Amino acid sequence: MKVKNRAKPNLPPVEPGVYLAVCIHSIDLGEQLCEYKDKGKRYNNQVQLVFELAGETIEVDGARVARTLSRTFNFTRGKNGGLRKFVQSWLGKQFSDETFGEFDTNDLVGMPAQLSVILSESGEYANIDTIMALPKGLPAPKPTLPLIRFDLEPWDDAAFAALPDWAQEKIKKSTQYQKDHLPAETVDFPPEEEGKTAAPVGQAPQVDTGTGEVCPF
Repeated sequence: MKVKNRAKPNLPPVEPGVYLAVCIHSIDLGEQLCEYKDKGKRYNNQVQLVFELAGETIEVDGARVARTLSRTFNFTRGKNGGLRKFVQSWLGKQFSDETFGEFDTNDLVGMPAQLSVILSESGEYANIDTIMALPKGLPAPKPTLPLIRFDLEPWDDAAFAALPDWAQEKIKKSTQYQKDHLPAETVDFPPEEEGKTAAPVGQAPQVDTGTGEVCPF
């Protein structure tokens, strides 16, 4: 059985269309390893913006919860950067490199928006395609979920603990978290016994499980 035939999303996607929404989270994800088709792998500092869709709910474990969608962006201030284009479309104004460099994504939290949502090619996922401000005179939707503004610097243990589990796991992969919050101690293996061969450099030692199979630590 192929993995893709079983690894389906837990929740059905929202239908494609236009939704009223409000930004509820601006989460600094830190420096994440990204892979590009034409550039290979590189590290980028990222932010995730999460939107609550007005009036859209779904049942999860017997309770009705609000539907959300998110977009992740690299922190770039150039005119061709995805974050800058997204914010300019949302706010309806242009930024220079300098003024956008001073822009704080936390200021977006609580702001209403109109989202155009499309489905992925497989139809399994809903994605935010475009964003605009609300039409004049249209009342702004009110969020029902907590508003979150999270920055990696300065670090705040309580703020990190309040993040959703998925956000915590993503941040733990960042270079900043790996550097500042993981134990620095190394594990010393006992000296190799006579007659046994050490593992090659860069390869973890292996242990016999007693079943005839050899597994890494």
